[in-house]
Amino acid sequence: MIDIMAATLLASAYPMESGQMHSKQSGRYEVVKTLPKQTDSVAAMLTYAKAKGQLRMAYIHNSYAERHTSAFAVGGIFGFETASYRDISLHVNATTSQRIAWLNPNNSQGRLAPDFFDASGDAFAYVSHANIEYDNGYINLKAGRMSLNTPYLDTDDIRMAANSFEGLFGSYRPHEQIVFSALYVTRWAGYDSGDVQHRFTPLTAQGSGVTALGMQYIPDDEHSASLWYYHADAMSHIFYAEYSGHYNIAEDFHIEYGVQAALLRQIEHSGSEGAVLGVMGIVDYGPVFCGVALNRGFVDTNSILSDGFGGGPYYTSLDEATLGSVSEAALGDDVMAYRLGVGYEFESVGLTVEGVVGQLRSRHQVVNIKESDLIVTYRMNSHFSLQGSLMAYHSHDEHDNFNRGIVRMDYSF
Repeated sequence: MIDIMAATLLASAYPMESGQMHSKQSGRYEVVKTLPKQTDSVAAMLTYAKAKGQLRMAYIHNSYAERHTSAFAVGGIFGFETASYRDISLHVNATTSQRIAWLNPNNSQGRLAPDFFDASGDAFAYVSHANIEYDNGYINLKAGRMSLNTPYLDTDDIRMAANSFEGLFGSYRPHEQIVFSALYVTRWAGYDSGDVQHRFTPLTAQGSGVTALGMQYIPDDEHSASLWYYHADAMSHIFYAEYSGHYNIAEDFHIEYGVQAALLRQIEHSGSEGAVLGVMGIVDYGPVFCGVALNRGFVDTNSILSDGFGGGPYYTSLDEATLGSVSEAALGDDVMAYRLGVGYEFESVGLTVEGVVGQLRSRHQVVNIKESDLIVTYRMNSHFSLQGSLMAYHSHDEHDNFNRGIVRMDYSF
């Protein structure tokens, strides 16, 4: 999912298309920057500082073979950004997830879902973003805690606390069609970071962090190509390439497509080594859209593939199952996945309904997962959104089967 509170907003020449299928085609988006108000003194930076945030309420219910868990939380992300003095501004955000006792089950009975709280089932609050930024429209530099949206490092905003990263980021746009990026991050926090999601912890337990270089080429509003290299210390060298675009058949009839390739090479015998190929296509005809995505992973002996740090870049990612999670459970085995989906967008009322099914398995059937997702999204306006999803997860091991429902309401200001 796209992080609404990301430091860089995403937009498209086409109307923003909702749904899980569209959200995975990252190459479709173009970076759009809104520069803060310029001031002529350091004191005026704070005078013109503005509050911003997102209030979130969420409910989750998990149904397993022998038990049920649930949770309700209120929180979100709240902070401010200063005006800009000589193209320099400050940004501070705190993320919180608060538990209302009478709306949640007793944690001592093991019925509290752990998704929204810390490892002990308690509420949390932490400074998720705190950075100084230089941005003159061509050069962007950040230092501190920030949101990132790249193929193998991303916010993956799927619960109460989206991922945020600690380190350095820079980009240079010499031409409107070309963007160069570089980053170095050492720690992260958020839902994907571990059991203590409100504490910044090292990305790589045995290494010094992740360094990445990227280039994006946007020849026009309908096509995009990107190249990335990641050095995840004590883990992998990762090379990633993607090309995506639109093919217009008529005014209300077009096809979206994407191809991706990744090569992972292990560092210090980490066991993270292999290659991934992927293709996807989405047919949009008026309010109706349907799509298919395929991934194939080639895994070296005694090795696994990685989703990276976040939701991962692979086209076949579902609400729960991902290519990386299947690979981790099938050491040294090639993996493959497909995803099919269909949706309808009631544009006049801001409502989108989508159904997605997929299968992810290892070559020798050590792991075989089938998943079905139903997603309903309602966007009243640019401030208010409501999303509900139902997920059914079926594994070859019946003990792993479960169903999940999530409802989230966001109000941004």
